Amino acid sequence: MRLGNAHTHTLYCDGKDTPRAMAEAALAAGFASLGFSGHSYCAADGFGMQPAALAAYKAEVRELQRQYHGRMRIYLGLELDSMSELPPAGEYDYLIGSVHNVQAPDGSVRTVCPVDSSVETFEESIAACGGVEQFIRAYYAEYDRMLCTRRVDIAGHFDLICKFNAANRYFDEQAAEYKEIAATVLRRHCNNVVFEINTGGMSKGWRDRPYPDYWLWELLRDAGARVIINTDTHAADTVDYALREMTERAVDMGLRVVTLDDILG
Repeated sequence: MRLGNAHTHTLYCDGKDTPRAMAEAALAAGFASLGFSGHSYCAADGFGMQPAALAAYKAEVRELQRQYHGRMRIYLGLELDSMSELPPAGEYDYLIGSVHNVQAPDGSVRTVCPVDSSVETFEESIAACGGVEQFIRAYYAEYDRMLCTRRVDIAGHFDLICKFNAANRYFDEQAAEYKEIAATVLRRHCNNVVFEINTGGMSKGWRDRPYPDYWLWELLRDAGARVIINTDTHAADTVDYALREMTERAVDMGLRVVTLDDILG
């Protein structure tokens, strides 16, 4: 099993540890490669790395690439929010495309409707969009728009809208209508980008299963799509959270599991 992780956050954005601490933990865990993917700055919600933090982040990761050469491959990436400006071509080794907000409807007092920041803002987003069904449709429409208009290497936490929906608190994830909305977007893009299997919601206690949910794994398998197992970690002690378990499960199911080394050649 080739261990790696392409979705990690450090103290330069909303993580707890330095890139060096993350790299040390990854090496100790037996990683062959590690990718850093700090949050891009998004003017719509003011979240992400500001210029000074971004410059320091890039400099430290590039230095770690040099220092770890021959021991573990390190890659400089960016988690690019769907509402962030595109970086210049070639600035990063890879990009993860993610949706964290949807555009608020016309006439709303909000600018954007957050998807995953807190239970309270999630409920406010549902209300601002006119109900949970409209919010779900807006989320997957934004995901579709992102993948149609942006060349990213990895599709991040596809069904993130389920983060706060444990025990179907807000909507039924097994309902045929919900499944059709999500499946339509996934099928449209599953052979054009690598979809991540993301254990971040599990490590933080929000979910008992990864993003995307297991029923979506079946669609990815049937389409012959490529997947990458990531932890979306925000701390060194979860850099390998459930990586082995999810990799084994994906392989046993027949999914095409790849690493950053495979994606970037």
